[in-house]
Amino acid sequence: MVERVTGSDALDRVRSVIGDKARDAKENFGQVDFICDRADLVEVITSLRDEAGFKFFTFLSAVDRTELAEDKTAYGSGLEVLIHLYAPDQTMHVNIHVPVDLEDPRCPSLTDLFGGALWHERECHEMFGIDFEGHPRLVNLYLPEDFVGHPGLKSFKLPSRSVVKDWPGAKDPEEAAAGGR
Repeated sequence: MVERVTGSDALDRVRSVIGDKARDAKENFGQVDFICDRADLVEVITSLRDEAGFKFFTFLSAVDRTELAEDKTAYGSGLEVLIHLYAPDQTMHVNIHVPVDLEDPRCPSLTDLFGGALWHERECHEMFGIDFEGHPRLVNLYLPEDFVGHPGLKSFKLPSRSVVKDWPGAKDPEEAAAGGR
């Protein structure tokens, strides 16, 4: 039988399993959000999986919060790894925010806990430059191996065209004014 647990009940369950390792834990639209230090991440994820029923790894990505440097949020002002887990037996969702140092972007790998993290961590490494310690094969998914930079970072400058070309489907302004197609 599925037991739906949301709001403060879900928050209480998460806190009872991981205690003070859930910093700034709060209910957020029926889901639990909290900050976890990277040193505690593997232990916290293991406890959530084994003791609270969060058996389903949904996704892992990163957020570049560097523009928030003056307005420091609870989640910091650098990089953040964002992990979402789901407990199907209780229909509970949890979002784990892991602050990552912009100068030394490292985070423990979750691949030993959830096989689905393999692809997500590779993509996050490629787009944001985060080194997932313990990942068996951090190689690019999309970009060539000799590509320089990390397109997910706000500091990444998109290359521009050296020559501006007319849009191939553009209408001649005189023809458009005359009602032509």
